[in-house]
Amino acid sequence: MAGNSCGGSESVKKSDSRKNRLLYLLPRYDAESPEHVYHLYGFLRKLQDRIPLEVIVERVSGSLPEDAAMRPLWIRTPALRWIEEGIRFFLARLRGIKTFYVHYSYTGAIAASIVVRLLGGRVFYWNCSLYKDLRPGAGAPLPARMRQRLYEWMLELSVRACTHLVTGTPRVADYYVRHVGIPPQKIRLLPNFTDVDRFRNVTRTEARKELNLPAGRKVALFLHRVAPRKGAHFLPEIARRLVKEAGPVTFLVAGGGPYLEELHRRVDAEKLSAFFDFRGWIPNREVPLYFRAADLYLMPSEEEGFPRVLLEAMAAGCPFIAFDVGGVRDILPKSMTGCVVERRDMQAFVRQSVSALQNPALRASWSKAGGKQVLLFSEDRVVEAFLRMIDGQALDWGAFLASRQEGI
Repeated sequence: MAGNSCGGSESVKKSDSRKNRLLYLLPRYDAESPEHVYHLYGFLRKLQDRIPLEVIVERVSGSLPEDAAMRPLWIRTPALRWIEEGIRFFLARLRGIKTFYVHYSYTGAIAASIVVRLLGGRVFYWNCSLYKDLRPGAGAPLPARMRQRLYEWMLELSVRACTHLVTGTPRVADYYVRHVGIPPQKIRLLPNFTDVDRFRNVTRTEARKELNLPAGRKVALFLHRVAPRKGAHFLPEIARRLVKEAGPVTFLVAGGGPYLEELHRRVDAEKLSAFFDFRGWIPNREVPLYFRAADLYLMPSEEEGFPRVLLEAMAAGCPFIAFDVGGVRDILPKSMTGCVVERRDMQAFVRQSVSALQNPALRASWSKAGGKQVLLFSEDRVVEAFLRMIDGQALDWGAFLASRQEGI
C-alpha cells in the first residue's frame, strides 16, 4: 500500500538531495536522554553532511552541540508553542525553504501545515502511534478520558493537515488508513534505525561487570517506560512463572514511569524482591550495556508502533520475546517468528521465555538471525531512504527488506 514506487537503490544523487533545503523540528534535545529520540542526534548529523539542514528544538536540556545547526524554541507551553513554531516556519519559508519535517510534535505539524497552505511547500509528519489503542476504559476518571480525546483530536488534525504522514511499517500505515481514514497515497514509510556499531563495542562479561550483575545467573531485561501500555503490570506474573519453570532469574528493570511504585508494591507482596533489580531511568547512551548483559529481553507491550527497542536488542545480539503488536512482525525474518506471541497470551509468552532461557542453542540462533536482520535498519541505510523520500521517491517495503538477499 503506502510507498509503492521506489525500492532498491542504495544511493541518492547528491545533486538531487541538495535541491531540498530542509527544516527539521526535533521534539527534544538532551544528551542524557533515556528516550529513543537520542538516536536522532547522530542521524541529523549525517543528514547535515548531505543536505542544507536547519533544526529547531522544542525542549532543550543542558546545552546544544556547537557544531550542529540547531536552534531552541523559547516558548515551551504547548498551548502557545505552536505560535512560535508557525513564526519559525514562516520565516524559513521566506528564506526559500520549502520542505519541513516534523517528528511527532502535533503543534509543530499544525503550524507547518498552516504555513504551507499559505505559501506552498511540503510537510512530512512522523507519527508511529496506535493511539486509539491507548484510550482509557469507560471506568477511567473523566479528566483522563478528556485528555485522551483532546490528544486524539490534535493528532488527527495533524495527520490530515500535513502533506505526507510518515510512519514506520506497513501494518502501522494500514492502521492509519483503517482507523483514521488517511488515503494510502498520502503515507510514506520510513523505518526506525539504530547505530549498530554502538551495540557491539562491549562484551557480555564486560557489561555484567560494569552493571554489577552476577556472572552465572540468567538475566531477563525489561527496558521500557514502566507503564501498563508497556506491559509492566505483567512482570510479576512473568517472573513468578519463569522462576518456577526456569530456575533463578534476575529481572533487570531499567526505566521509570507511572506504574513503578505499584510494581514495587506487587513485587514485595508476592515475595519476588530477591529476583528483581530496579535501576530507574538510564541514559540511552548506556543502553548497550544492558542489552549486552541480558540473556533475554522482554517486551510484553500492549501497544507499540515500530519498537526501536527490538532493533537495539538485535544489534546487541540479545534474543527477545514480544507480543505481536504494531509493526513487530514487519521488521522480523521468518526465522524469528518464535520470538513473537499473540498479544496478552501470557501462557505462550512464558512458554517461549522458558524455552529461550533453557536452550542456549535457540538463543544463539535468534541472536544470529537478529544480528543479520538489524543491518537492514542501520542508520546509514535509513539516511539514504530519508533522502530519497524528500526527493519524491516512496519506499517500497518489500524491496527494502529484499536487500537482505543481496548480502546485507
